[in-house]
Amino acid sequence: MSSTVSKVTRYTLLLACLLFCVGCDQVTKKIAVEKLKYEPPITYFNNTLRMEYAENTGAFLSVGSGLSKPVRFFMLVIANAAFLIIVTGMLIFRWQMPLVQFIALSLLLAGGIGNLIDRVFLNGIVIDFLNIGFGPLRTGIFNVADMAITGGALLMLASWFFTKDQSGKENSSESKTLEPITPSATES
Repeated sequence: MSSTVSKVTRYTLLLACLLFCVGCDQVTKKIAVEKLKYEPPITYFNNTLRMEYAENTGAFLSVGSGLSKPVRFFMLVIANAAFLIIVTGMLIFRWQMPLVQFIALSLLLAGGIGNLIDRVFLNGIVIDFLNIGFGPLRTGIFNVADMAITGGALLMLASWFFTKDQSGKENSSESKTLEPITPSATES
């Protein structure tokens, strides 16, 4: 059913995802630099949403920020760019994948591009500014690109479980209906 969505429709969806996610990411980061950089955190909804400026030199949740600058550059710029090229290739050459996976990869690509733009133009830094929490439980500080990456990863994970579950059900029912009945099995 998902392969019934045309190539043009999928590429339009990809382009819209890229423009929306990367555009929102870059605009909100610019606003964060202008409005939050030297200011105390701003909180909303009884401190459930907190906006505070942070410069992240590592990956998600600052993982790897303690690595040397050349290692960080290789892992967070070179390896990330290579990964994004692979994802782009998958979206172009394997466009008939299930639609959910196509959308998930589109979100991963958009988020990856958003953060890669920061790393390239801000000397390895990514601007983060959002934090969510309830009481003492809080997320790390993140940005719109991180939301796209997380959403894409969760969507891909869910699609794998759904596809595995569906194929498992189909395979088990097929194997039951296709098994031959031998005379010896019915006689005993």
